[in-house]
Amino acid sequence: MKLSPNDTDLGDPITVTSNLLVLCTGSSPTTGPLPFTSPPLTELGLDPALNPPLLSKTLPSDIPITIAVIGASHSAILVLRNLCNLSASTHPSLRVKWFTRHPLRYAEERDGWIYQDNTGLKGDVAVWARENLEEDMLPFSPVSKILTKISTTKAKETEDYLKHLPTCTHVIQAIGFHANEIPVFERGGKNLEFKFNDRTGGFEDDEGAVVKGLYGAGIAWPERVTDPEGNVEHAVGLAKFMKFLQRVVPTWTSA
Repeated sequence: MKLSPNDTDLGDPITVTSNLLVLCTGSSPTTGPLPFTSPPLTELGLDPALNPPLLSKTLPSDIPITIAVIGASHSAILVLRNLCNLSASTHPSLRVKWFTRHPLRYAEERDGWIYQDNTGLKGDVAVWARENLEEDMLPFSPVSKILTKISTTKAKETEDYLKHLPTCTHVIQAIGFHANEIPVFERGGKNLEFKFNDRTGGFEDDEGAVVKGLYGAGIAWPERVTDPEGNVEHAVGLAKFMKFLQRVVPTWTSA
């Protein structure tokens, strides 16, 4: 296949020919539409919200601020912990409103496998959530002085946003990730439409035929796994990406 990247730093476009191409195009945090507030909310990206030193520098410490955090994933709970730590130290006027659609989920050790291995909370984050965010613990936790939990549903979240967001100054959406845009591929002068095979790491065209020499790896192209109870997840995490690649790469060919 031929690639023609157009990089202005390199001058004229160049053409690279290869018999095998692996897409490692990555993913970015997902955001959704929110009701307009006046004044408008300052949106904080998920990446800086997961970086405590950067988050500390980004947020004002000398004025009252209220941050809406949307989501209940591992990333969302990390953000909540970061914000609560800031409020308890350098940002005493910081408050949090946490919007969540469902109860917290935890990874659980089973007989030789882990239930909710890819979607459940783990490690220190799980411990912090159990001790501070569960319904029977939050009222007695120091976190309750900082954080207000707003349980919502898909059907009523717009109503809850309209009610609570006007009292917030900032918002952080921690609702997942989406695959980054990939280059346009052509075959026979026409755009090539294809879908990822999450068992082989390869791709198939819209007729189900294998696209020869094209593969995907990393967070944009994870393996689909099924646990012993029949629950289906995508295996996300560096170690899981490597395990997937160790299994499938020996089968990858250019023809």
